[in-house]
Amino acid sequence: MRKAVVIVLIAALTLSMLALLAGCGGDANKDEAKKLMTSGDGYMDSVKEQTTALEEEQANLASSALSGDMSAVTGDAGVALQAAVAKILDGIESDLNAAKGEYEQILKLDGVQDYKDYAAKMIEAIDVYLKQLGYTSALVAKLGEALNAMAQGQDIDIITLMMESEELQQVDELGKQGDALVKEADQIKLDKKLES
Repeated sequence: MRKAVVIVLIAALTLSMLALLAGCGGDANKDEAKKLMTSGDGYMDSVKEQTTALEEEQANLASSALSGDMSAVTGDAGVALQAAVAKILDGIESDLNAAKGEYEQILKLDGVQDYKDYAAKMIEAIDVYLKQLGYTSALVAKLGEALNAMAQGQDIDIITLMMESEELQQVDELGKQGDALVKEADQIKLDKKLES
């Protein structure tokens, strides 16, 4: 009889330990990780949309400059265009930092290693994109200076200036690096069947 009581006590102790361990990083943390991942991914979707808007502004700017129509890039129109581009860049930076904050919260959770792996890779990508954003801002400033000089009658080969700039090379390289990291994160999400 005593042996049966010891076995029951050991079984009860084992079950209580399993229940305790399940509470540490169990479903509650999985639900929180999902919520944070979904929020972070939402910010990243917003970054994609804003990047598209920035590319459209840059295309309009280049088109105006190449056609010789400097009215779109000088005077009040130029100031408005620079403000619009600055607003987009600020929005991208804000959303990248917000996404990073959500993913960093996942790293603080107990358990949920698959979500942590995804979040860590996304943070790595965001850090690259933030660095790229710095070069993008510098490139936009350089472009603005060149367009102002052209508007004042200086002869500037803006295509060569932009294509040979260190900033453009860095924007391109960092963009590819960030995109590759996001692709790796997406693969983790797919392989681990992480739900958002």
